[in-house]
Amino acid sequence: MSRPLLVVDDDTDLREALEEVLRDAGYTVLGAGNGLQALEVLRKEPVPPALVLLDMMMPVMDGATFGRQMRQVDAWRDIPVLVFSASANARQVAEEMGACSYLRKPVDVDTLLKAVAAHKAPEAT
Repeated sequence: MSRPLLVVDDDTDLREALEEVLRDAGYTVLGAGNGLQALEVLRKEPVPPALVLLDMMMPVMDGATFGRQMRQVDAWRDIPVLVFSASANARQVAEEMGACSYLRKPVDVDTLLKAVAAHKAPEAT
């Protein structure tokens, strides 16, 4: 079974559009509306996601806080994080949290799919 991707963004329309694009590309996708919801998704899932696509600016818990908390859990520490954000300082925050890549919003679909394919964790054999 392939590991899912986790899309974390408070913009419901954008998150659902990204989820649909990724599903159409053959991925299993989970979604969360903020960092706190994303932590809940990680706790519930029996298998960690192959990649987290993470927005930075969200209510309740922002992407940077989620990233720091995720890295504190051994089982989640090595999950690649691809940051996508419209924030001017998101690239710096992404580097500080050890994100594997950064995409500026609005995200081009082809660029997104290439980044996902390049950065998701390999499937366990």
